[in-house]
Amino acid sequence: MGLDIPLIDKRVVNHFQRCLREDNSFVLRHALLADLALEVKLPFSMDTSSANYVPYNVFILFLQRLRASLSPSELIAVLLESANQAAKELRFSAISMQDFLDTFPIEKLSVEQGKEGVLVSFETSMQSASRIESELFLIAYTHVYLQAYYAELGKPIRYDLKTANSQVLSELKIQTETPQYLGQEKTCIQYASFDTVGVLGVVRAKAKPMTDARKVAEALSPYIGRMDIDLDTFCALNEVGKRTVQRALKREETTYKAIKESLVIEFAKRVISQQCYSIADVALHLGYADASQFIRAFKRVNGITPYQWRKGRRKIK
Repeated sequence: MGLDIPLIDKRVVNHFQRCLREDNSFVLRHALLADLALEVKLPFSMDTSSANYVPYNVFILFLQRLRASLSPSELIAVLLESANQAAKELRFSAISMQDFLDTFPIEKLSVEQGKEGVLVSFETSMQSASRIESELFLIAYTHVYLQAYYAELGKPIRYDLKTANSQVLSELKIQTETPQYLGQEKTCIQYASFDTVGVLGVVRAKAKPMTDARKVAEALSPYIGRMDIDLDTFCALNEVGKRTVQRALKREETTYKAIKESLVIEFAKRVISQQCYSIADVALHLGYADASQFIRAFKRVNGITPYQWRKGRRKIK
């Protein structure tokens, strides 16, 4: 199973934040959104980052802070509207279930038709799965994805939630005629039967496995060049034990320091090749004590100095 470090595609996070900025139905200052993101250490300027993912637990912390800043009706409206827009603008109709699972922190997704209708269930392994903000977010986006996938899909007729706290739902004023069953083993959405699923039978998809080293690299990547994240901070953000991470990486013959250094050097390469910054400026920006320390690290990873690497790049061009 490996480390429990859930990830979400940065495109979804960027899109969600853009929907917040552009929504005129409520007043939410851009500065407040930036403050909320900074408070929970949600990576910023992701449009220019080479990272693929954002740590999902950090995004859920952002949703929790957002919930405190909006009325219940505004929060639900934001979730539903952003999901509907994402289905169109991120082209959910063009992606497979496997791609959907690679985009969201869902490990397994199944669609099957039984006597009582079509049952859609998804499983996640992380602790945040039982947080109401996480569960509502994943339900909203899974529903619109399935609508794009199955044209005949109607409205849900039942929800099974891992969330066991009915008070939270009451606080959010989620009052619906659709039955909600709390404290379930996995999240399920039930729909009335329709012909397509009967033809396809049971449809199941499973997320592609990642090595623990890659999970750590993907979760750390959006912070490189933007925010210095040491191992203690990384573990706190991702709600995983420090020793757990160290042991997992040791089994794969690497360390957090080695992964971070490799990511930092790759970031430095992009900056050196695309911008006219001095080596000293790049070293300072990346948190090195001086240029010589950065040069040693660069050479340790690449076998040559940044000056030699830049010179080689210029010859290629």
